[in-house]
Amino acid sequence: MAFVLIPIGLLLLLGSLAGLVFGLFMAADPKNREQGRLFAIWWVPGVAAASGVLMRDVVTFTIGLLCFLLAGAVFAFADTSSGRPTMNRRRGTARGSKRSERTTKENEVDRNFNEAAS
Repeated sequence: MAFVLIPIGLLLLLGSLAGLVFGLFMAADPKNREQGRLFAIWWVPGVAAASGVLMRDVVTFTIGLLCFLLAGAVFAFADTSSGRPTMNRRRGTARGSKRSERTTKENEVDRNFNEAAS
């Protein structure tokens, strides 16, 4: 039985470390920074659970697995929008900002006034 747990633990450990490294790689890109951090943090308890399998420690495995599931739920339900306004690609203005405070009617009045004055 012990010989069966070692390869399973090693596979879990390698998979968890690969997830952790991938999350850090994602965090290096400014577009995916927040998601990459969450992804990397999610895999830390996975490493703990895999080490629990390697050490044949039921408590370490159970705590690591529970933390992994909880972190996965946070990762799945996390609000990925940051506090920064996003750019509107069509107009180049920040979302929620107005291009001009003036209304169309005010612009027409000014245009008519400028044409009459010339």
